[in-house]
Amino acid sequence: MNFTQNKLLTRMKLLVYQHKRRFQIRKDRNYKDELAKIGITVNDAWNHILSLNSNFYYPDTKMSYRQSKDTLIFKKTINNILVYIKLKIEKKENDEEVVCLSFHKDGEKYEM
Repeated sequence: MNFTQNKLLTRMKLLVYQHKRRFQIRKDRNYKDELAKIGITVNDAWNHILSLNSNFYYPDTKMSYRQSKDTLIFKKTINNILVYIKLKIEKKENDEEVVCLSFHKDGEKYEM
């Protein structure tokens, strides 16, 4: 994790702490169901996000249309389950918020 990514993570944590955060609604998976499979609540998920650091950073090796300079990916073991976490900062009118794009068991594939 480089200096710029570390600064981005710090900015993300501040926004999460300020409750400027949300989970992305997706067609292919329900984030509440995914969190239940891990055995955590929505609040637990945000607390795990606040605990992320460079040791959990995962460099994405595949090309993605959602990837940008404001996106970070992490892998963290929670309740003995390896979890894939993808976050981005989304700009709003005069503000910004953290959007959790993914928070699920690592490696699970879903059909739409």
